[in-house]
Amino acid sequence: MTSPNDPSFGSSSHRPSSFDEWLQAAKEQATFFTGLKLDVGLPRWQLADVLPVLPFIGAGIGLAAGLVFAIVRGIAGPGWLAAVLAVGAAVLITRALHEDGLADTADGLGPHALEPARRLEIMRDSRNGTFGVLALALSVLIKVACLAQFSGATGLVVLIGAHAVSRSVLAYPLLAYGPVHSDGLGAGAGKPTDNDVWLTIALGAVLAFLLLLGKGFFAALLTPLIAIGAGIYAARWIAKRLGGYTGDTLGAVQQKAEIAFLVVAALFIGR
Repeated sequence: MTSPNDPSFGSSSHRPSSFDEWLQAAKEQATFFTGLKLDVGLPRWQLADVLPVLPFIGAGIGLAAGLVFAIVRGIAGPGWLAAVLAVGAAVLITRALHEDGLADTADGLGPHALEPARRLEIMRDSRNGTFGVLALALSVLIKVACLAQFSGATGLVVLIGAHAVSRSVLAYPLLAYGPVHSDGLGAGAGKPTDNDVWLTIALGAVLAFLLLLGKGFFAALLTPLIAIGAGIYAARWIAKRLGGYTGDTLGAVQQKAEIAFLVVAALFIGR
């Protein structure tokens, strides 16, 4: 998440005002957050102008990964194989966008007693270090371990919810903090309104709650709330050490929330 030429961060200063414009905004964001080649032309909106589309883009990513999981499980495939393929599908769809951010953030924040400037310098290095490799390996292992115990139908709804909620939490650091760089992806996101941020997070939470409601009210309520809390905590922890956010740290926040969602779902929902 480090490209300064990211098409999802346009130069427009206004929000979409019609259904067609919101649809166009969703296509712009989907083009960036996934590998889809949609005909969107020049970008018209900054991310901060169109935050409410994020949970739906996440839900679409989760749906695709969840269908892979459900199909493999449905043909009597073992849980671990379905889980590996589903996680791999999500990585392919998003071009490892957030995983890259997680690895860079881990490399920058992993070492002790470094000044923020040095941490940011490390994060901009294209080479992955020990902390980044370990963070990626552990994140994939945790996701696979959590998903492997679900049935096909349960894994489908859990993946949709996890990806929806974790994308919605990306709104929080944009409101609470500022970008630490004057260039790069984070600097072009814009500054959202309070209402848009909490609406975006609420949309992700409600969507996940409705999807999981058939698994029990307590689990449906607790799972998205803990994931949101984990994402917000990660954003605060990172900002305290760097002085704000970058495109990479936004990816790390998303991964933290997604993993927290899957862990809680695995603990309280099971099959």
